[in-house]
Amino acid sequence: MEIEEPTEIRFEAHPGNSEEREALRQLLAQRTEEFLAQGGQVEQVGFQMKDTPEVFVINPRKTPVYAHLFQQSETGSQEKPLTAQAEPERELPVERLPGEQLAARLMVQAALGASPRSAAKAVGITEKHARQIARDYRIKFSRER
Repeated sequence: MEIEEPTEIRFEAHPGNSEEREALRQLLAQRTEEFLAQGGQVEQVGFQMKDTPEVFVINPRKTPVYAHLFQQSETGSQEKPLTAQAEPERELPVERLPGEQLAARLMVQAALGASPRSAAKAVGITEKHARQIARDYRIKFSRER
């Protein structure tokens, strides 16, 4: 059985009126019937999923955002020079420090004239947390919002 070369159906643009759409529908139905009459088969392919999803991993060494950080550490340990804004190293993470120590650190920042936002940043907590500690321990900041 010979199969003819299918003639091309070109869709220039979305047909504007329903007569053109209906003509295209009829042409497509006619060509489908001809194909099936010549012994052609239609294979239906539905939605197929894999058993496990593909693992998506971002390698920070290869991304342009973080690659420069690894290039410095791989070329050698270059210590940053100390500046006036260098933050002190802490033995415990800030979240684990007792409230009294956080309050003491906030009192020092308030005495130095810091705002609640800058004091929270210096201590390493959120501004909301700093304001709550300031209310609990009655710490007065000279500069407010």
